[in-house]
Amino acid sequence: MKDRLSQWKEFYMIFVPMLHYLQNKNSFSGNEDGMRYLITPGKRSVPDPDGSEEAKKEEAILTVDLWPEPWTLDKTDPALRRREIFPMTEEGRTAVAQYLNDAYNAEPERWSAHPSILDCEPWTPPAPEPDAETQH
Repeated sequence: MKDRLSQWKEFYMIFVPMLHYLQNKNSFSGNEDGMRYLITPGKRSVPDPDGSEEAKKEEAILTVDLWPEPWTLDKTDPALRRREIFPMTEEGRTAVAQYLNDAYNAEPERWSAHPSILDCEPWTPPAPEPDAETQH
């Protein structure tokens, strides 16, 4: 027989705020047992089907970043990060919640096996290559 936590997790959905909150340019971050995520509202240019060949229009989107603990997004190796984009609609908000749940449930051991912040160093970008002009 499954324990109560396993039974509960089958029906649990990661919280995603109401669409109105996101439409007001509010980001939302969270954590689920080692999986960190950030939902950021924004816009992108897409071809306008009603305009000329080069016409563009803006589309409201939700960008979802997820990464393993223990560091913030910018201190986590880009190879460990994931990013998906969804339309800023109620269907898009629901898809964000489903995406986060699917990502967590697909790899629970990945998320729960994160190191302690005391046992690892944050990722730092590689040093830029020196310019040929600056090397005399």
